[in-house]
Amino acid sequence: MTRALLLCLFALVFPAAAQAHYTTQGFSEIKQDGHTVTYVLGLESEATFTLADGKDRAALTAYLLPRVRVSSAGEPCDGALKGMAPQRFKDLDYTRFVLEYECANASGPFSVRYAVPAENLASWELGGNTGSYAFDPDNMVLTAESAGFPRFIEKGVEHIVLGWDHVVFLVILLLGARTLRDVAKFATVFTVAHSITLALALLGVVDVPGAIVEPLIAASIVYVAAAQVLGYDDPYKLYIVFGFGLLHGLGFAGAVTFPGGTPIVSALIGFNLGIELGQAMIIAVVFPVLLWSRRYEWSKLVTAATGSAAAAIGLFWLMQRVLGA
Repeated sequence: MTRALLLCLFALVFPAAAQAHYTTQGFSEIKQDGHTVTYVLGLESEATFTLADGKDRAALTAYLLPRVRVSSAGEPCDGALKGMAPQRFKDLDYTRFVLEYECANASGPFSVRYAVPAENLASWELGGNTGSYAFDPDNMVLTAESAGFPRFIEKGVEHIVLGWDHVVFLVILLLGARTLRDVAKFATVFTVAHSITLALALLGVVDVPGAIVEPLIAASIVYVAAAQVLGYDDPYKLYIVFGFGLLHGLGFAGAVTFPGGTPIVSALIGFNLGIELGQAMIIAVVFPVLLWSRRYEWSKLVTAATGSAAAAIGLFWLMQRVLGA
């Protein structure tokens, strides 16, 4: 039984090394003017040039147009690459592509199919409607009637559940919680803290480079895991959780892009609500198991092993992010 539980816990933690915030992202602004739809598409330059097998206009046209399609009333619109320019965005080199589509029907309904392998948050004005939409491999088609708010909730859930560094941090906090009251205190303090910096970052009030935030998030994992393994009960633990929550909020903000024209307040509320739902899901799954296991002597071994594994992974992430590997 002990061995099986250890294997399950290690399986939860070790895949994290390859999956923490490496998703390529982009942004879009899609606007209709009569029969013309202008699609401004921002993509990371190096990844796009590699996928297109070149950086000249012909290669990029051949790559982008079959993957970014606009239709009106079920009929495809004729597209062309009208321009491109380098752009620095979120500390990375992006290219701003201007695609232009001529549609026979100016009244719609319009749809956009996006098949570039990069998550993309789009603001759109089509057929007299406006909105925002988050493209990803599971959501590749936008219609003018699509509602953006539910998608931002989904993205919030995905970013905490699939953001392994945040998951590991939360699980280690739960290891140190003895009662539901402890869980409520940790969750409340962490939520308030990350909500503050998430809002400030997405509203453009603060801008901390990912090269600073991501190593510090890894360091936060090392600290809470080491404290758990060593049995150190810091009297200022809630303040420490608050401080680390501020860091994780900046990390959440670095995982999402809101292009110009996005209804920022509704998008922020939806994304943050999704994060809270994802956090609640993790707590609902992990904490009952911890309470059950504590009835047995072997739970101490499992707790120590889990804390040690988390500390090791945190150190790996810290070195990886500091060295830029």
